[in-house]
Amino acid sequence: MVEFPKIIQADGFTLEKVKPTFDTAKYLFELVDRQREYLAKWLEWVDFSNCPEDMYPHLLKSSETKSSNYYIVQDNKIIGSISFVDFSEKQKMAEIGYWLSKDYNGRGIMTRAVKALESFGFETFNLNRIGITADSENLKSCAVAERAGYVKEGVLRQANILRGLPRDIAVYSKLKSEWEKENKNA
Repeated sequence: MVEFPKIIQADGFTLEKVKPTFDTAKYLFELVDRQREYLAKWLEWVDFSNCPEDMYPHLLKSSETKSSNYYIVQDNKIIGSISFVDFSEKQKMAEIGYWLSKDYNGRGIMTRAVKALESFGFETFNLNRIGITADSENLKSCAVAERAGYVKEGVLRQANILRGLPRDIAVYSKLKSEWEKENKNA
């Protein structure tokens, strides 16, 4: 069984499995609620986050070591989330999903978070391929993948339905051999 550590150190912040408390659920709900329109444009789960109690089950699941979900924590505050949304130990591949508070955009945080999680995946689980998918119109999310050195493989036309509307999905990947080349001189 795959186990994930409680904390992964990153450059300027940590990826953490935070303690699932009502105060944390309340804080997380308030963060999402303040940015509902911004986040909901790309993330359907926001529609189902209507009170702190809606956040608690995800906090509880995320706190477990069998979950690959991490909260991005800077200065003791949750500012986003990142995880392997799809993980196959057998196929040696995973897909990263993420979101970040708009108050922290433009600082390279998500790019560094992706790099921290990918390094963990390639080093610890000997993954061969890590992918990122994003709505093709979500330019900020696509830019994160590109800045993190992922290769754009193409666009899956109308491959996702968001609130009843078909959406195109950009597909990115990084292979272990590419990651090793990047980190050879690091």
